[in-house]
Formats: sequence, structure tokens, C-alpha cells
Amino acid sequence: MRIRDFLTLVYDSVPERLPEPLREHQWRVRWSLLQIYFDRPNVHYELWVQKKARRIEIGLHFECEREESYRWAEALAPRALEIQAQLGPNVELEEWTQSWTRLHETLTLDGDLTETLVPELAQRLARYIEVLEPILAEERTAVAG
Repeated sequence: MRIRDFLTLVYDSVPERLPEPLREHQWRVRWSLLQIYFDRPNVHYELWVQKKARRIEIGLHFECEREESYRWAEALAPRALEIQAQLGPNVELEEWTQSWTRLHETLTLDGDLTETLVPELAQRLARYIEVLEPILAEERTAVAG
């Protein structure tokens, strides 16, 4: 299956797995990435298929200017144990580039992209959104206020 088709199938299964207030969002498929965002596209949830490396990354990316990306990471850091309790111990918060940060996990891609992988990945991505978006909403309110 083509990556773009696979990512579209995953996205089609995400909204039904989200609580009603989180179903209104934007999304896009770009190359081997599915991105879902609520406020601005540079802060987004991402499913990234890395076919050659045989990996799939699921995460929350902060692809902003350095100061803003780090502010987001600093807002999540004190809640790292709470986040790991809800999302699992393999979730990591890290500096990704000199200006970008992310909270993510990497899964091994065993075999080809098939429809059988869709429900598990859609559920995992929806869980990230369900756990993390309320924290981001709090932070947006604190910064605006």
C-alpha cells in the first residue's frame, strides 16, 4: 500500500476515537507524514512512516522558533511522569533539532503497511491527542492571559 493511502486510512479512523471536543481540528498528509493540529500547523501531532528504516514514529512536534518550541517542552517536562503513566514508558520528550522539540515514541514496522495496522495506529494517535491536547490548551490560555 502506498504511504499516502495508508496515512489517509489512519486519519479516517482517528476522529471517531476522539472525545467530541477534540474532533474539530485540521489535518494534512505530507510525504510520509500525517499531521493533526488544533491551533497552528507548527504544533502538531504526527504519524511518520519511515519505511526504509522500518519505523513508525508517533508524537507531538513543536516545529517553531527555538524559544517557543522550548517553552512547549518546558510546559510538558514537569508532567512527564503523568504523561508516561497515560501513554507508556517509551514516550520521550527531547530536543530534536536546534530549534525543534518533540514528545514521541518509535515503533518497529514489521512487514508492509496494511489495513490491519490502521486501528492500532489510529487509536495510539488519538490517545496522544486525548492526553496532550488539554495540557496544550492550558498552556495556550496561560500564555494568552
